[in-house]
Amino acid sequence: MHWRWRDIEPFTGRAAKEVAIEDVERRALILANPAFDGETVTTQNLIAAFTVLEPGDRAVPHRHTAAAIRFSTRADGALTIVNGRRCEMKEGDLVLTPPMCWHGHINESGRRTVWFDAANMPAICALDASFFEPGTRQDERFWEVSDAGSSEYRFPGEAVRKDLQSMPAGPDGAATFRYTRNGGSVMPTLDLFLSRIERPTRRRRATYNAVCLVVSGEGRSQVGEQHFEWSRHDVFTVPHWTWASHEARGAPAQLFIVTDRAIYERLELLREEIQ
Repeated sequence: MHWRWRDIEPFTGRAAKEVAIEDVERRALILANPAFDGETVTTQNLIAAFTVLEPGDRAVPHRHTAAAIRFSTRADGALTIVNGRRCEMKEGDLVLTPPMCWHGHINESGRRTVWFDAANMPAICALDASFFEPGTRQDERFWEVSDAGSSEYRFPGEAVRKDLQSMPAGPDGAATFRYTRNGGSVMPTLDLFLSRIERPTRRRRATYNAVCLVVSGEGRSQVGEQHFEWSRHDVFTVPHWTWASHEARGAPAQLFIVTDRAIYERLELLREEIQ
């Protein structure tokens, strides 16, 4: 499935106009895949969305058993608070909200902010292990936070891009940075990557599922029998055990990739092939 940012962007303004942040937990545009027969799923085990905050908005704190991430697309000036730690959201930054960590969001800028969200809620629901605990808008103590320790939850985009730039291409032809904590996946059920594509990649498939956000550049992909072109901030999926290849057009492109690879690895069901 492929969602074009040019189709999504008008709805960010509509959502901001028609949905007051005081009336909802989150003002989010969910990427619901019609292949899943009415379920709110982006691909198997994963859900993705774009979240919108207007200047001065505060998204009420809450926590849940699903593991989630936020990748800043147009969110300069927004903050995510995770367990009392202040995490800035500059363009390209990644912020983690691990299971059952309190988190909320605030827009301190003078403009609308937008970021990309992803979570493994479908997997958690399939296991009948979804728990949710709301906070309260009246608790001002939640917003009294410290910068100290934010590195536990935040990966600055500038540093990641610098590391990626020096990395050689892998077996499939793309240079790929893996976000890690303690030498493994960032969370027990989510594995995240940033890939740089300079030349056509070789076809690959894996037993895990992926949601890809185009961070920069333009190009095209073949996923299974589907061929499509993409540009900045488009989103597309690569379902499990489906052959996929990618090609940048003109300048190199970058893809931020959210996967459930960690689940398959821990269950000893992980298989990957490259042609």
